[in-house]
Amino acid sequence: MESRKIGELLIEARAVHLQDVERALQLQAAAGGRLGSILFRTGAVSEDALLKALGAQLEAPVLGSDAPLPDENRVQQGIAESGIAADWFVDQRVLLWHEGDEALGWTAQDPLSPLVLQALSVCAGERRLDLHLARRHDLDRYLDFVSRERAMESLATGTDKALRELAEEAPIIELVNNIFGQAVEAGASDIHIEAGATQFVVRLRVDGVLHTRMTQPMERFPAVASRIKLISGADIAERRLPQDGRMTTRVGGREFDIRVSTAPDVHGESIVLRLLPKERADLALANLGMEPDHLEIMHGWAREAHGIVLVTGPTGSGKSTTLYSMLAAANDGNRKMITVEDPVEFQLPGITQIQARADIGYSFARALRAILRQDPDVIMIGEIRDLETAEIAIQAALTGHLVLSTLHTNDAASAFTRLINMGIEPFLAAAPVRGLQAQRLVRLLCTACREPATVPAAILEELAGVPAWNGQGNWFHPRGCPACQGTGYKGRLGIYELIPVDESLQALVARNVSQDQLKAHVREAGWRTLREDGLLKASRGITSVEEVMRVVSQ
Repeated sequence: MESRKIGELLIEARAVHLQDVERALQLQAAAGGRLGSILFRTGAVSEDALLKALGAQLEAPVLGSDAPLPDENRVQQGIAESGIAADWFVDQRVLLWHEGDEALGWTAQDPLSPLVLQALSVCAGERRLDLHLARRHDLDRYLDFVSRERAMESLATGTDKALRELAEEAPIIELVNNIFGQAVEAGASDIHIEAGATQFVVRLRVDGVLHTRMTQPMERFPAVASRIKLISGADIAERRLPQDGRMTTRVGGREFDIRVSTAPDVHGESIVLRLLPKERADLALANLGMEPDHLEIMHGWAREAHGIVLVTGPTGSGKSTTLYSMLAAANDGNRKMITVEDPVEFQLPGITQIQARADIGYSFARALRAILRQDPDVIMIGEIRDLETAEIAIQAALTGHLVLSTLHTNDAASAFTRLINMGIEPFLAAAPVRGLQAQRLVRLLCTACREPATVPAAILEELAGVPAWNGQGNWFHPRGCPACQGTGYKGRLGIYELIPVDESLQALVARNVSQDQLKAHVREAGWRTLREDGLLKASRGITSVEEVMRVVSQ
């Protein structure tokens, strides 16, 4: 393969002095090694000049100059199909890739090594081996990629000890941190990592709607899952049962609490992470997008001396934010305020916040009993989810405490039905409740690209009976632009249904009338429904009719 000496070629090209070659030959005689490598290491010749001379000597093109660099995945595939362990390629600093059906491309730090030539000849079989030369930094980059992929494969099939060790490898940490960083940059509230047959998908919930952000080969999924479990305190060896975990991390200069939920599925696991910023500057009722009449009612409820105020809605509808805003409004410095939550989502100054821990038996009900011995004036319960918690909350409200809590119901009036279904007697469900609220979140129209729109006459007729509407409409619909990532929307705010509970409504609940009768009473009283409040905001150009219909169908 060798025709002319490398030293002669370098001297002829005036890339090196004769004295440097003579010194390098002396070092070679004493310590061995390739002459070109010695010249390069001693600084006698540049890498580009050495590669040019080697290319002429070996009749091989230089990658990135005379020939294009191969795709990393082609290199990975070539190594995987060679029949030789990937570790050998890394140790010998060799790369291999397909160049059509009849040839394999290859490069190595020492392309004249007999061991390398013999091994590649065996795996090539009848195919031609085409030598290329590569700069060291390019070779390092490819070998680092091969090493990372090797670590991913080991993680997918490794023991629990290997899972723990490899989950702490730098490539895994960087990938998970990158997912977190993209979520924060996009303003996402949730990260969904979903396993598939051949790849897993990372989706971000931005303004209430899921968007696919990243797809990765399934070989990497065990690494990502194990890393998330490791830092959230979950068991990385458990993949057959659902798990919950939590972590605190700093992303983009902001502190976040992250709630983690894993559930097994047919392809592996589904992992959902809820991002909860520790500091919120907008925890004020005035910042929630309420109409003036609703805002006045909410401030009145926050000043109540005793009773229960229930905020209802599905998961992710902003109930916790509303409760925190009510706490901030009620916190005048003269009242003792205690919360029991799972988890504590936002930390508020001047308020005692208690973390419920069902895993150690410290349930909402048990925490509430302890709270009542702390002489509170205002109690916030993260969620009323069982009979025991509901009974203690009602007793607290009947004995001089203001209780704020949430329920999972479709509308405000259904809160009574939910309490009764839990096992609360109808008269006890009615007596302490001062106010009910239901809410949803709708996306805000992007002000950079929204376009004027006309609405059907039926919408105008529906709004005609809403006292807060002045008959004037400023309707828009979404278009999409770079500022809103093509969605037509940017940001969210709430739409609300508020029902102050008066004696007539309490009497109906105590008689355990049907839910339809309760709703009919509310309509007769003139309180706006979620749909009407949403259409009112759409008439002011804040959101669109389509968005309101998407969130609230009736």
